[in-house]
Amino acid sequence: MDDIAVGDELIYRVREYASSERVRIAEIDNRKKTPRYVVEFLDGEKKGTRENIPGSRLRGRWTDVDRYDALMAHWKSLEGYELSDIEEYAIERVFILLIPKEIAEPEWSPVHWTTRIHNSTGLEKLIGVSAEDMLAQAPGFKLEGDTILSPYGTLRVAQYACRVNPIPVLDWVEQEEKEYQEKCRKGSPAVTLDNKPYTTSPDWEYERYLEDGRPLHELLRAWCGQRAVTLMERAEAAEAEVHRLNILIEELFNQMKKNGFEQAVEYIEQSYVKERITAYNYRTIVERPLDPSERPVLVEYRRAPRWWGY
Repeated sequence: MDDIAVGDELIYRVREYASSERVRIAEIDNRKKTPRYVVEFLDGEKKGTRENIPGSRLRGRWTDVDRYDALMAHWKSLEGYELSDIEEYAIERVFILLIPKEIAEPEWSPVHWTTRIHNSTGLEKLIGVSAEDMLAQAPGFKLEGDTILSPYGTLRVAQYACRVNPIPVLDWVEQEEKEYQEKCRKGSPAVTLDNKPYTTSPDWEYERYLEDGRPLHELLRAWCGQRAVTLMERAEAAEAEVHRLNILIEELFNQMKKNGFEQAVEYIEQSYVKERITAYNYRTIVERPLDPSERPVLVEYRRAPRWWGY
């Protein structure tokens, strides 16, 4: 709080959610880099007593005490839901992948893992649910034009975001699992507290995966939904199978060339490349109808009857 002068009447709270008390600044102690304040209590049992306190206990002008108390009551109402460590890791990853900070972002003070929504319209496009609907589902309140959601509301935002746009999340999970797979085979480079390099053991990496990695990955998959997970796994399996068949075809072509079938291999290779099915040519394309003048002319020949004299 800035511009504090001797004689000012301010809001004093010994803790975040303690009762507000009215104090007057009696003296400002500037002997240290961060000033301290000698305050005189003006009401209640401590009336007339003085205390040397840090500036963090002064919460604003006493004339604003009603507004401040109402605000702190709102913040306190958001503390009823506690996230697990895995839920916190999952939420952090979803916000990094899917939700820009200019639209919404997690906050840690005064309540850990609340969400401040800056752009309600932008968030609705990302998660399919408006800020007003989120307030109906989870504790929260309006503050300075933004919407503040409780930790439970933050969890719901992450879940909705995964359902609407699951692919970036599932791609990240897949990449993470590949990295864990490699670490569980060979260990991983690391550094001790005194900066000495060493390599972790595969067993240690696997234990870490069981404690942190796998629960996080399974939770994110659950948020994305079974249908999205199955669709992605089928697509990746199809790509892997195509890659395997490509290797077999190359081996087949090499064997055919060794046995004198170069021309046949060249023809098949050209057909294989030109007629390759991809996401771009597999999609149905709707074109305009052809004008009669644009339609190809089909010519059919038939054998003349014998009685024509030929």
